[in-house]
Formats: sequence, C-alpha cells, structure tokens
Amino acid sequence: MERAISLLAGVGIGAGLMYILDPQLGRRRRALARDKMVRLAHEAEEAAAVVAKDMSNRIQGLKSGDLSVLVGGKRALQNPLRGGWSPAGRALLVGTGTGLFVYGLTQHAPTACVLGTLGCMLAAEGFTNAGIDDIACAANKLAEKAKDAVNVASDVARDVASTAKSTVTNLSGDGKRKTAIANA
Repeated sequence: MERAISLLAGVGIGAGLMYILDPQLGRRRRALARDKMVRLAHEAEEAAAVVAKDMSNRIQGLKSGDLSVLVGGKRALQNPLRGGWSPAGRALLVGTGTGLFVYGLTQHAPTACVLGTLGCMLAAEGFTNAGIDDIACAANKLAEKAKDAVNVASDVARDVASTAKSTVTNLSGDGKRKTAIANA
C-alpha cells in the first residue's frame, strides 16, 4: 500500500513540475500563480488590518467599562446568535471554534462529538456571519423550492403518462396504423 501511495505521490509531483516548468506556457503559469499569491497576501493583510482596528476600538470600549462591546453592543447582548458580528468578534468565533474542534479531536467519543459540533458551529457562525434566524429562513426557502420541484416533476410525469396513454389508444383503435407501424 505504501508503494502505491509513493507512486501516486511521485506521479502527482512529476505532473505538477511538468505543468509549472513547461517551456511554452510555464512562464505564464508561474506569473499567474505569483499574481494570485500576491493578491491573496494583500487581501489577508487588509483583513488583518480591519480586525486589528476593530480590536483596538473594542479595547477602548472595554477601558471605559462597557463590557457589551465584546459581543457587538447592548442590542447584541439581547440576542447574541442573530449574526452581524464585528470583524474582531468573527475572528474570535472562528479561532474559538477551530480550537474547540481541534481539542475535540484529542478527546474520547461523547466529549469529542460535543466539542467538535460546538466548534464547527462557532466557526461556521464566524465565517458566514449569519444568525440562527437567517439559517432557518434559508432552510425554509430550500424546502419550498424542493416542494415546487416535486410538483413540477409530478405534473410532467402526469403529462407524459397521459400522452403515452392517448398514443396507445390511437394506435390500438386504428388497425391501419398498427399495420403501418409493424411494416416500418
């Protein structure tokens, strides 16, 4: 098994090197890859700057004694699972969720399942920034679309069945058509 994995890894590395070091298109591919990496680095730098600025503003709020800035203000304390988190809050949610998930991987069965699920939930909340109500509405919309698709499919099946029935009736009612079809 290890030999097969080594062979596949070698084939993959060789194909990747051929793709990048191709004498005709390799220079273009390397330039595109470099440009994408530079763009991703700039986006990551901008995101880190936004999170740092938001964190510094929240720290100023904490210094003034307002603990509600940790979750996004006094209105956010009333319903913390409504979405609309600040960039710093989202970063904390993703970090905490990822940490819980990884810690859950080191635990035994029931604890691992609970910690992993909780970690995934927190990380998903941080990544999507959608509240529980938004997720429930999306599920309802998906169910309605599925119901509409089933109705359309049943209508199409009913139309096909009635067309097939009328075709069979027409063929069996007229002896000349049967003979013509049988000779064809």
